[in-house]
Amino acid sequence: MNGKRLLLCLLISALLFSVAAAEIEVVDVSISPESVHVGENVTITATVKNTGNATENATIDFKLNGEVVKSVNVTLDANETKTLECMVTAENIGNFTVTVGNRTAYFEVLPIPSPTPSPTPTPTATPSPTPSPSPSPTPSPTPSPTQSPTPTPALTPSPTPPTPTATTTAPTGGEKFRVGPVVKLRPLNDVACPGEDGLIELYMSNPSLNDVTLTVEVWVEIPSGIHVSGEGFAVDTAAGVAHALFEVTPGTSKTVHVNIKPIGSYEEREVFIHAYGYYWPGQNKDNSYPISLTHPFKIRKKCPPPTTTPTPPGFEAIFAIAVILLMAYLVMRRK
Repeated sequence: MNGKRLLLCLLISALLFSVAAAEIEVVDVSISPESVHVGENVTITATVKNTGNATENATIDFKLNGEVVKSVNVTLDANETKTLECMVTAENIGNFTVTVGNRTAYFEVLPIPSPTPSPTPTPTATPSPTPSPSPSPTPSPTPSPTQSPTPTPALTPSPTPPTPTATTTAPTGGEKFRVGPVVKLRPLNDVACPGEDGLIELYMSNPSLNDVTLTVEVWVEIPSGIHVSGEGFAVDTAAGVAHALFEVTPGTSKTVHVNIKPIGSYEEREVFIHAYGYYWPGQNKDNSYPISLTHPFKIRKKCPPPTTTPTPPGFEAIFAIAVILLMAYLVMRRK
């Protein structure tokens, strides 16, 4: 009888050990920056940790106001910690809540500030000079019979100088957007493997309410051993940068994909791609707005399989132990 109790205790201990074998938790979430203007990017950083004692994988969801904007499949060894990133573009004004696991953070989106117009100088008119009055001639005295009259010379009035005219050129006001355009830089695929490239999407939209062209200029810094290509991009390998300039007329939009792939063979590694640029209305470069994206891209020898819903940790072990317990119970009842 003592042997049977010992067997049951060992089986129950194994069950409890398998349940607590592995667990991935989100231990911290941060946002940078916490206050942005419409059209700017926000980076969400989440720290995850495997608090169990076995290797485990899980899918981490980044939620914005309760809606999933990105899912990351992560594999962690026992007690291992990793940092995950998700970048979103602020499209609407307001306060937003970010949720990753059981952690929450917040950021604020402000409207694009209107540029301060240059003051128009008021021309100062120069007053016309007052002409000098002409002196009246002095009447000649009555001549004496014995003397000849002395004629008095006539005085010539001074000429009136012309009145100067003040000329003022009014400054021309700069071009500006009536409605803020949408310019996004975001990663579409952060894994490059044979037959599949990493992708960055540049989306540009100029609302029809604007009466100026949206001009966008973008640079992509190229790490060593990486090739970058995309519509409109000119690559300078010596400088390690790709450059492009786009114009979007009012009421239209444009989407450009930038391909990220290794040069030569595929080797297991991770590289950071930094894309940045500016956009402005028409030719008014003084009223420009920045855009930027920094994201890690993984180079893999083989493409990962499609993501599937992970099985709860230790499910097979729990099921097997439950079957063993049931069989042990039936054997003891028969005896």
